[in-house]
Amino acid sequence: MTEMPRDVDAQRVHHALAVPSRRRLMALLREADGLLGVGDMATATGLSVATVRHHLAALAEAGLVTATASAGPGRGRPRLRYAATGPDPREEPADSAFRELAQVLAEAVGGGPGASREAGLGWGRRLAGSGPAAERVFAAAARMGFAPGDAPQPDPGTRRVLLHACPYLELARTRPEVVCAVHQGVLEGLLESSGTTVRLLPFIGPDLCAADLRPA
Repeated sequence: MTEMPRDVDAQRVHHALAVPSRRRLMALLREADGLLGVGDMATATGLSVATVRHHLAALAEAGLVTATASAGPGRGRPRLRYAATGPDPREEPADSAFRELAQVLAEAVGGGPGASREAGLGWGRRLAGSGPAAERVFAAAARMGFAPGDAPQPDPGTRRVLLHACPYLELARTRPEVVCAVHQGVLEGLLESSGTTVRLLPFIGPDLCAADLRPA
């Protein structure tokens, strides 16, 4: 990896990393053995190629990634492949204070999963729009910091939405009875007026959850 330039603007770094999908891209680049292409990152995150390019441009502007041109098969312009720059002490997660507050609140919640679900239900009702059920889930998930994506239908009557990059991942692993119950409630609140039932499927992968939507 290359060294981070000394004149990187700290404010740009924090702004760039305020978006959860960009933090996920940074994690992929840091864990990679070599350079990664845009298509590789789109496949790994479930984001579109255009979205990945947009995020990489912001990360490059902040000095967090570097791009290297490499010739692809056949004729045409060289393809850009990306690597993370070296770590910098200013690259503290932009939402670290928020995460600490979430941890404190999780520890303070009483009443178990039922109370957490009820709290999420009210949150979901406030976020709910008037569009189709899946569109409501995609919009709310992105607003909450997830990277939502489509998945094959598990059966003909079910629409599955993938929920990549949970912004509360570490907390959800230690306090699922709070975090996952809140998210179940949020989903129910979102779809309460849509005639659709929803079930959260926590941790169907190491850092992946899903929501199954079915007509009531």
